[in-house]
Amino acid sequence: MKIVLLCLMASVLMGVFAEPEALPEAEAAFDPTNYPKPSSKASYGQKYKGGNDYCHPRKAPTCSKNGTLTMCLKDPEYPEKEVKYAIDYDLLVLKKYADIADQSADNLVDGLTSLSEKHFDYSEYHGKTFEKGNWVGGEGYICPSDVSYARPLRAMNADGEWRVIVQEIAWPGYTQTQRIESCLFPSSACRTLAPCYHSKCLQKYVYQRMLSFDPCDPQKGIFIDIYKLPSACSCNIPQQI
Repeated sequence: MKIVLLCLMASVLMGVFAEPEALPEAEAAFDPTNYPKPSSKASYGQKYKGGNDYCHPRKAPTCSKNGTLTMCLKDPEYPEKEVKYAIDYDLLVLKKYADIADQSADNLVDGLTSLSEKHFDYSEYHGKTFEKGNWVGGEGYICPSDVSYARPLRAMNADGEWRVIVQEIAWPGYTQTQRIESCLFPSSACRTLAPCYHSKCLQKYVYQRMLSFDPCDPQKGIFIDIYKLPSACSCNIPQQI
């Protein structure tokens, strides 16, 4: 009887102190805290770098010609894929969108046709009060200006930060058109007015809303931003003192 009890006790002790069985090789190699890294990152969510590793919304893009422009009609760095993705991801984008693509003097300037506006000739005017070009010339505005119906690809918003503008290049069939009118000679004398008036051509602006994309923060998606755009060149006659 004693021998039987001793054998049982020995078996129990051997089970307690026995080395654990080796795990299969695959299980032994598994470490739940060490997952394999993806071979490549998703393009959306990364900051658009535009040719360098630094992205700041106030940094002038290449298309702005070293910051001398506040709007780009051509942009070789336009992030087409990122904008496309953001549009596809936004279920409400059509509710935010509005545009009149066909704009001209015919529907935006009273008493003037688009054909007439296209043929305004200011070649002899140079903004000099006493030059002959200030007194001669055909039909046109008293303050000569350059008029265009533009679809900007990138622009500086009202807060001084650069945004990408949603256009047809990334969203086929959809545009955002703006009438841009810039003084040819800001602060120069108004055409055909006598020097005694001390007149000046002043640039006017208007705030416009456009669907936008922030290349420095793609997670914002598509949103409406506000831009200050040149809208008219007006003649001002100051108060005589």
